[in-house]
Amino acid sequence: MYIRKLLIYGFGQHEDITVELTKGINVFYGLNEAGKTTIQQFILQILFGFPQKNQQQLRYEPKKGGKYGGQVHLVDQEFGNCIIERVKGKATGDVTVYLPNGEQGNEELLAKILRGYNRQSFEAVFSFSVNQLQQIENLSEEELSRVLLASGTTGADQLSNVREQLEKRQHDLFKKSGKVPLLNQQIMDLVKQDQQLKEERKKLDSYEPSMKRIDEIQFELVHLQEKEQRLQKDMHQLNEFRQLSPLLDEKRKLESQISSISYTSFPANGINRYEQLHDRKLTNEATLKKVHHDYELLLADLRAEFDEYRLSKLKDLVDRDGEWREWQIQIRQLDRDIQTLQQEMHTQFQLLGLVNEEQQHLVLQTEVSLQQDDQFQSLIKQLKEQEEQYRFQERTADRLQEEIQTLSMRLDELYTGKPTEQDKARLNDWYKEKEEAVEAKAILQQQRNKGSDQLARLLSFLVAVISIILGVLQGEIVVLIIGLVAAIIIFAFFGRQSKNTKNSTHKEKYERKIQIVRMKSAEMDHLEQSIRQYDDRVALVEKQLEDKEMEQQQVAKSLSKLKMNVVQSKEQLKLFLARFQISGDLQPELLNELFRNVRELQKTNSRLITKSKQRAQLFNFSEERLQEASKACNMSCTTENLSTVVQRTYQQMVEHKHLMESSLKRQQQLLHQIEELQLLDDTYQGEMKKLLQEAGVQTSNEYYEAANQYSQFMNIKQEMKQIDIQLQMFDDQVLLTKWTIQDANNKLDKFKEEGLKLQQQKNGLLKEQATLYAQTEHLLQDQQYGNELQHFEQQKAALNESAKEWAISKLITSAIQETLHQLKEEKLPAVLQQAESFFKMLTNNRYESLYMNTEGRFEVLSIEGIRYSIAELSQATKEQAYIALRFALAKSLQQSAPFSIIMDDPFVHFDRLRIAYMVQLIQSIAIEHQILYFTCHEDMLGQWETSNIIHVAELKNERGLTSV
Repeated sequence: MYIRKLLIYGFGQHEDITVELTKGINVFYGLNEAGKTTIQQFILQILFGFPQKNQQQLRYEPKKGGKYGGQVHLVDQEFGNCIIERVKGKATGDVTVYLPNGEQGNEELLAKILRGYNRQSFEAVFSFSVNQLQQIENLSEEELSRVLLASGTTGADQLSNVREQLEKRQHDLFKKSGKVPLLNQQIMDLVKQDQQLKEERKKLDSYEPSMKRIDEIQFELVHLQEKEQRLQKDMHQLNEFRQLSPLLDEKRKLESQISSISYTSFPANGINRYEQLHDRKLTNEATLKKVHHDYELLLADLRAEFDEYRLSKLKDLVDRDGEWREWQIQIRQLDRDIQTLQQEMHTQFQLLGLVNEEQQHLVLQTEVSLQQDDQFQSLIKQLKEQEEQYRFQERTADRLQEEIQTLSMRLDELYTGKPTEQDKARLNDWYKEKEEAVEAKAILQQQRNKGSDQLARLLSFLVAVISIILGVLQGEIVVLIIGLVAAIIIFAFFGRQSKNTKNSTHKEKYERKIQIVRMKSAEMDHLEQSIRQYDDRVALVEKQLEDKEMEQQQVAKSLSKLKMNVVQSKEQLKLFLARFQISGDLQPELLNELFRNVRELQKTNSRLITKSKQRAQLFNFSEERLQEASKACNMSCTTENLSTVVQRTYQQMVEHKHLMESSLKRQQQLLHQIEELQLLDDTYQGEMKKLLQEAGVQTSNEYYEAANQYSQFMNIKQEMKQIDIQLQMFDDQVLLTKWTIQDANNKLDKFKEEGLKLQQQKNGLLKEQATLYAQTEHLLQDQQYGNELQHFEQQKAALNESAKEWAISKLITSAIQETLHQLKEEKLPAVLQQAESFFKMLTNNRYESLYMNTEGRFEVLSIEGIRYSIAELSQATKEQAYIALRFALAKSLQQSAPFSIIMDDPFVHFDRLRIAYMVQLIQSIAIEHQILYFTCHEDMLGQWETSNIIHVAELKNERGLTSV
């Protein structure tokens, strides 16, 4: 399976782009924030779903609000060329899968294509970055096994989860020394329930004695009830008499009060009628008074004159209110502009370092024309060129100094290998021996040739030539002379031999000399060559050293001259900048910026002056308008309230004019209203006199007094009626009793004491009876013992069920553990063996093996036989081990999960050699798995020259999105 194409509708910063991929290695290159991670997340989220909003992962929704989602085109051996499209919809997005045969599917079909993998299991094997590579030292055998099983065995991860849940459930059910687990609690509850059952059995033995005591109490209660009834009857008669006595007293008192009342008749509802008439009369008088007042005010208004000129002036001001508001808006805008320009100038002054007002004024008056700018740029350019020449000459001087030091050291080294005087003496002796050997050889040759003169001449000539060459090369005149003498002697000797061949007495001596010369020839030739090479080298180095020293002197003179020119240029530049109040040694780059700041400062000052003039003009217009408005409104107007005051005053004038027009009509209305109110007041006065006559009084006070007495008379009659009704309720025998109230109270107190004693006895018996009834009833009806027994049995059953659940969980956990162990034993060794092979390749066979120790931790064995834990390795070697494991996992899952491998810059800690080995390994992995490599390091592109390289930054300029 490999990814053929990516179509991004909208995802993060990418929108409407297409990315073509190949089957082998694909490299995504781009600088930071180019969008590499966005593309990596696009692949994962299209395949496995968008993160939900409550998750920590980013959703990468388009920033410009476009369509969210895209397509991933896959080529799979089983499903062929299929397209996976996911767009915004439900929580993880709406997904549609398109197959080559036209069939479409959703999440279920996608799960089949992805072999049941979710994002977590996919990232555990096929996607990693440099941060994940740093976690190998914490990876144990158990964790590696979990990854293996979860990635390569269907349902194994679920088995692990079930095992953990069952183990947790076992701990929740029972612990050997625990109190909280369910089984522990059930055992303790069962023990407590057994104790309660024993106590209930004891209560059942007390039933028969209680029933006998209940009968005795019932007889005593009947006797007490009879005595209590007789006592209650006597107390009832006494209470009736006590109630009757106050009523009789009250009746006699009321009859005495009725005899003292004078007014026993009064108009019906007289007070309300009188007060209503009085209130209406007062209201009418107040209304009449107000109407008189309004009439007087109206007459005063009609006498005043109306100012038409002032009204026209106010109307003109109202009509020009828009102009006034526009002036104020412009003034506020100009104030803001002026403040902004002043702040800009203050900032620019600070950048220029000008805090003195005099300096600031001079800078603003200084000329900054194009001619000045051209002169400034010329000075800058001249200074830069001279400084560059000076730096070049400095580098040249440093280089010459280093070369001179190198040549001096080389010459010193040559002097240490100088030939000795003994070697030179040996060479001179060798020359002599060689000449003698030549002479002896010539003599022997002469003897063999029987006096050949030509041979003598030839030998003498050769000796002479060799002597001349050696003398010239070595600069030794002695060697030259010796050679010529030897040539003459040879010629003379062989000449004599040619005349007399019989003088050969020294033949053996000559032959020995020749043999000695032949034996020393190789050694002495080597010595001669060494001395000659030494002399040549010394001469060459001395000549080079002399040339470099002369060149150094010339460069020093040039440096002195250039330094003087740089100082002069700086002084000229300082004098030029002093006119702009700029001092100090500044970088040329800053000087350009400062000159531009001066120009911008003067431009800002010009705008400030223009804005200030405009504001002053508008301010003068506003002041004139304020004076005009204050005069028209007869009050002081301000900038803030001018519109409001003018509008209000104008409205008041208009209303006043309308009021005067309607005042004449109002005058007639008020006169008519006064007449009506006066007539109504006379009517109210007549009705009130009529009520006084009906009551038989003359004044209002007498009227209210008659009303009070009549009210008292009616109340007393009502009370006497109520008393008569109450007296009818009592027995006639009680009414005829001659007791006094004191006698009745004494007898009642005595009866109460007797009743209290009877009640106390009765209450004691009833309480005892109720207790016994409750106990016996509880023993007969209460099913506590049965309930306790049933509860005890239920707890026993619950205990059995919990114990059964614990036993089943234990058996299932053991079975799952055995299954996972078998799966681990089958797959883990093969993965470790493959990882070891990859690790040896990456480390160039520096380590022999990668394995798990007895504690379940990774270790490596070096070729020296030394064992290292992963924590003891360098960071790069740790990452190599982790990559080897990842690739081994992917290779072991190639048949069941042939996914692409996604890597996010995992080799940043590798040196050049390690990267070369890693590239070699990835190229071999790419035969079976597609590689998607994301990097921001440009030098990594050289490692993937034959791969498909995608420049992420250029994707934004590529469009061409197609739809399914």
